[in-house]
Amino acid sequence: MKLKALALGVALAFPMMASAQQSSTSVTLYGIVDTGIEYVNNIYDPATGEDHSSVHFTNLTQSVPSRWGLRGTEDLGNGLSAVFTLESGFNAGTGTSGQGGRLFGRQAWVGLKGDFGQIAFGRQYNMLFWSLLGADIMGPNAYGLGSLDNYIPNTRMDNSITYRGDFNGFKFGAAYARGRDTVATGGPAASNCGVDYTDQSGCSAYSAYLGFDTANWGVAGAYDVITGSDNFANFQGLGEDDKDRRWTVNGYVKFDALKVGLVYLNRKNDGVNGIAPGLGEKSDLWSLGAAYQVSPAVTLDGSVNYIRYKDADESSKAWYYVARATYSFSKRTAAYTSVGYIRNKGLSALSAAGGTAPAPAPEAGGNQTAVMIGLRHSF
Repeated sequence: MKLKALALGVALAFPMMASAQQSSTSVTLYGIVDTGIEYVNNIYDPATGEDHSSVHFTNLTQSVPSRWGLRGTEDLGNGLSAVFTLESGFNAGTGTSGQGGRLFGRQAWVGLKGDFGQIAFGRQYNMLFWSLLGADIMGPNAYGLGSLDNYIPNTRMDNSITYRGDFNGFKFGAAYARGRDTVATGGPAASNCGVDYTDQSGCSAYSAYLGFDTANWGVAGAYDVITGSDNFANFQGLGEDDKDRRWTVNGYVKFDALKVGLVYLNRKNDGVNGIAPGLGEKSDLWSLGAAYQVSPAVTLDGSVNYIRYKDADESSKAWYYVARATYSFSKRTAAYTSVGYIRNKGLSALSAAGGTAPAPAPEAGGNQTAVMIGLRHSF
């Protein structure tokens, strides 16, 4: 009888123990499916010297990039938690994986989080990403800062270790990666710059940021560096001792339903072609953006952006104007219309359609308009 009673007690206790263990662990499936149809004019064909227009689906990003993922946390006690994120990007128009065809090309990391902050290991965002999060109003929109510098929405690192802390509004972080990107093809997120076991400094990345946030305003700054290798096929053609450096100062302020953000970003590229052939090594980028919540269902936002190439073969710059209107059917589903217009000068040939690859660029010094309508659902 005693054995039967013991067995019954264990049987009753086991589900309670399992339930208690499960209650300390949380895993969430989440995602966004966003697709848009785009019209672009003044697409230059160098083979014929003629301009064309096109109607197509975007394939890099829309109002935001499509993705799905898993994020989880486990309470380890004493204020310490294990955390992880696995996030996959995809092209909603074709169903193909993004970031060079990787299963979890957007994020794949595991870490520990506590009162000290968070330390994590894997494929992650660098500190330039975190520093811009508050002030870059348009974010990874197809007509965002990625149209002027396609590194900005692709600030990820393979084989990385990061630290981020938030102490009463003061935020800071640091990151280091060795073999910063191992995929050879797949757009700006893939750079053919994996680990070289004979070169400790080649194909690395490091960054740091410092910021302060309140309920109504915030400021931040960051410094970011990626290095090259003897394989000039990597992103931006960086050689073994070359660096692509960026630093930014930015901030934002909120007034009830209005948010305004200002970004300055300075860049210097040591690569054989610099930023691009003829455009030199240095550039200054400015962005002033604003978002206004007209009603619970309607949001209007936009930005005025300017980039100047400081040592180009001839005076070169571009002004980029963006506007977007979003109507939310619910908290999860929204329709939107976006417009981008770019005015290039000199040797600049940036496309207004940064969400499409390869970018349907105008002739150097030419103007271009891009219009997109789309639908977004999150889960």
